[in-house]
Amino acid sequence: MDLQNTVKEALNALYHHPDDTVRMQADRYLQDFQRTLDAWQVADNLLHDPSSNLETLIFCSQTLRSKVQRDFEELPATAFRPLRDSLNNLLKKFHKGHPKVRTQISIAVAALAVHVPAEDWGDGGIVKWLRDEMDSNPEYIPGFLELLTVLPEVYTLTFQDLGPYFDLINDTNVSISSH
Repeated sequence: MDLQNTVKEALNALYHHPDDTVRMQADRYLQDFQRTLDAWQVADNLLHDPSSNLETLIFCSQTLRSKVQRDFEELPATAFRPLRDSLNNLLKKFHKGHPKVRTQISIAVAALAVHVPAEDWGDGGIVKWLRDEMDSNPEYIPGFLELLTVLPEVYTLTFQDLGPYFDLINDTNVSISSH
């Protein structure tokens, strides 16, 4: 709980403190925090906390999205289902919430889908899982539709970013097979 309060205090200083030096220190602290292993749990807890203000929600949704996109390998293999379930609950919670928060959570779920084999989502992968979620929870369809919108974008951007690596792998395979 102490770390959660420290993050909230740093966010308050970043956005509201009159001294530029204090704001810069808060910004540096928050950037360092986002690179920690604790950021996973703290961001998730603060997103589920009904007392979190909008600044906290935006920061934590961006943090969680960034962690899923860039640091997914930090988590043990057993973390997939709890993370998926938590993100799903957050997507439902913010289906009528602030669009920035909802979009960041949607991108996090889409990034999770890129990192995890389709069969881990169940028979039919993320698309069938999402369809089942919409069938069981029709009131959340607008939030789920945003996820469907960002899913191909996240997938495409992920593999565009990996393009040079795939080229290197293909070049290596060609040179190995030609010898």
